[in-house]
Amino acid sequence: MPKSTAGKLNNIQVLRAFAACVVVVFHTGFAFPGMHPFGSFGVDVFFVISGYIMARILDGKSEFFFRRRLLRIVPPYWLFTILLFLVAQRYPALMGSTRASISELVRSLLFIPYAKGSNLIQPLLFIGWSLNYEMFFYCALGVALLFTRRHAALLGSALVLVTMLACLPLAANTTIATFYARDIVLEFILGVLSYLFCRSLSADRLKRLRIPALAVCLFSAAALVAIQAYFPQFVTLRVLSLGVLSLLLVTSASMLSQAGWDTKFAPAVLVGDASYILYLLHPYCEYGQDRVLAKHLPWLHINTAIGAFIAVSLSIAVACLVHFYGERPLVKVLNNRFGGHRRSTEFAAA
Repeated sequence: MPKSTAGKLNNIQVLRAFAACVVVVFHTGFAFPGMHPFGSFGVDVFFVISGYIMARILDGKSEFFFRRRLLRIVPPYWLFTILLFLVAQRYPALMGSTRASISELVRSLLFIPYAKGSNLIQPLLFIGWSLNYEMFFYCALGVALLFTRRHAALLGSALVLVTMLACLPLAANTTIATFYARDIVLEFILGVLSYLFCRSLSADRLKRLRIPALAVCLFSAAALVAIQAYFPQFVTLRVLSLGVLSLLLVTSASMLSQAGWDTKFAPAVLVGDASYILYLLHPYCEYGQDRVLAKHLPWLHINTAIGAFIAVSLSIAVACLVHFYGERPLVKVLNNRFGGHRRSTEFAAA
């Protein structure tokens, strides 16, 4: 394995920034003339990255794996979910299909899929649906670690696949089976395969492939935007369209990092570091602007060009502040105390 794969890859952090930002844009509802709203593919990129990163982690020190994943994901999600619950209690008219229901709060906090009043399978904090999949993936890898450390990523991927196939015939009967029968879960497996492929390449071969990898990276990023903005009818089986393009994007970016073309643009890496907080936080910024401020200043509606620009910019700025002064020190403390006394490897040094 090339030595560079053992360190942090800023290119992957930049992809996290890209994925989070396009999701934020998508949720504004703004679209340029002649284009459909685009950006939900950011979740597909996140899932492939997650599979890639988990395989990298398990290829190194896998002790405290599941515990450290919980410490990383759960505290911010619980905080924002409980905050949303309290807001829904106080201002129910602002919440749409989100209700201050204790049963829905408990299921949200425990990552149990359920259908809301809108018939969408979402927790209280609606973007948390993707975290239900993340936790499912972590559980599969945690079970795999009970049997093997060397092949945990492959065994965990097999468990994900078997679970999805087992849920398919039950999907019409139960909400949970419907949720886990979706082909989007296969994107975690694509991420694992991406890491295994990149790990197999020698340093010399990676250097020879830098130009093709750069071309693939730029093409796949542009294709993800184009297929949603201009050809959404082609997104039928998600894993074969958005998932494969995300696989190409993550794999080529990793190859460039390993070959020495790792970005040094610190602002983009910082947004990548803050991408999880940005993902959780942006609905508060966007809906606060749209449902409160825009009542008095209509040009602030987030589906307009200026409103969307302000909402995205505000979300990024607030997320970076929360990450730098809240998330980063919290993860450090939690990992030192409960995660094996090892410093966090979640954030790239830029």
